[in-house]
Amino acid sequence: MRALHGDTSAMPLPDGSSSAVVCFTMLHHVPTGTLRDRLFSEAFRVLRPGGVFAGSDDQSSLPFRLLHLGDTMDVVGPRSLRERLAAAGFEGAVVDRDRRGHNIRFRARKG
Repeated sequence: MRALHGDTSAMPLPDGSSSAVVCFTMLHHVPTGTLRDRLFSEAFRVLRPGGVFAGSDDQSSLPFRLLHLGDTMDVVGPRSLRERLAAAGFEGAVVDRDRRGHNIRFRARKG
């Protein structure tokens, strides 16, 4: 396994080179829907067929908003995330919330 540091909207990886792409608690830091869509497209591009894209992110709550005062916080909702993943080409997207509704988890695959 190898960890990379870079721009998620332009990953330094060849097409179809990964079996999985994950992102944890970072989607809300992507400032626009357009950039998030580029991130999803890049994740799709670098996955090989059958590869999985999975992750989690926080949802809006008072403590979460306070933590992000002066910081980028653009929360993506479960329905919007499912639609955006499908638009990027992913199949079988599953997006669910934890019991308290504070976090979402997602997974989808490249067909």
